[in-house]
Amino acid sequence: MAQPARLQSVHINIDTVTGWQNDDLQRLKNLKRLGQKSQLFRDHFREQQDNADNAGPDLQQVWLKKMKKIMNQIDNSRAAEKLWVVPFANRPFRFLDLGCCPGGFSTYILKKNKESTSVGVSLDPAQGGHPYLLEEALRPRQTVIFADMTTFLLGCSETQLEVSDPSFQLHHDTYFTAHSGPPLIPIPKVLLARDFDLVLLDAHHLRNQTSNSNSDLLAISQVLLALLSIKFGGTIVMKLASPDTQYTATMLFMLDMLSSSIHVHKPYAMHRVQNTFYVIARGVGGKPDRRLYMQDEVIPGLRRVWERLRQRADVERQTPLSGRNHPGGQGGLVMGDLDFIVNKQQLGGYGERLHELCASVWKLQVEALETRLSEMGISTDSA
Repeated sequence: MAQPARLQSVHINIDTVTGWQNDDLQRLKNLKRLGQKSQLFRDHFREQQDNADNAGPDLQQVWLKKMKKIMNQIDNSRAAEKLWVVPFANRPFRFLDLGCCPGGFSTYILKKNKESTSVGVSLDPAQGGHPYLLEEALRPRQTVIFADMTTFLLGCSETQLEVSDPSFQLHHDTYFTAHSGPPLIPIPKVLLARDFDLVLLDAHHLRNQTSNSNSDLLAISQVLLALLSIKFGGTIVMKLASPDTQYTATMLFMLDMLSSSIHVHKPYAMHRVQNTFYVIARGVGGKPDRRLYMQDEVIPGLRRVWERLRQRADVERQTPLSGRNHPGGQGGLVMGDLDFIVNKQQLGGYGERLHELCASVWKLQVEALETRLSEMGISTDSA
């Protein structure tokens, strides 16, 4: 039986979505194809990945400094309108940093706002996480939780998985007793007080982990933690990738519905050539209708998805590699999982708004990729 398409790999057909056509997006696709044809470019990209996967202390310090610059750029992305992400120190300010290590974002915020305090969550360095490099003088103002976010108990409390997902018709209680993965732990109470003015979502899946499914589980775990912890009316800064994918477009739609305003920013301090960018959502759940939508629809829906992903990850762990239907396994998000937020057909009517939000991302990435290819002696005339 054919498996549903993995959600992260599904790209929106730009020719069929009203308002989505963009010359920079098409140019970007052409440049990527050109780069993939070049052995020199592929080797360069692979070398960058190897360096990232095996970073030593010096490179970790370089990243720390670059992440401080990125947070500075995010903070000032609407400074002309006097809309900073991090307020100046005229009132108490509390933030949650998901994926806090090595500590660049937290360093910037704690230094800018002397009254700010923080909680950070990151994978323990002993388990392969990044080292904690926050300056000693700043550490008393940050509580660090070293944990795998995907092991927090984020599922529904008294629900049964939907019958429409027949592969995983397993009652919640049975699931937790039969669960074969890492031990599941309660969400730390400090994360559920709803006292965070700002939540940063910047944790990323490590390439040296064995299962691709954990990247989707981590993504959903982060979003759930953010929505469960943020003060109503607070700000979310979330890293995403490739605005033309079904998953990213869905996340942008969700934040647009929950917030008083959103805008996107692609920092130029790091990863200009990469697909990543940040969305800044203000006033999350601030109005009663948005708060009800978040609490009654979005959070319960994401809890069900989280349980489904845990189930699929269990099945994948117990299935020999030779018996899996495709290289990505069965553990990730698939088409239909996030339809409770917006389905493929409904997303077609959101195209003009997506174009408005993301045009600057493609423009900067095109310019960066053209420069990189030219520096490597690869002609872009045919792109």
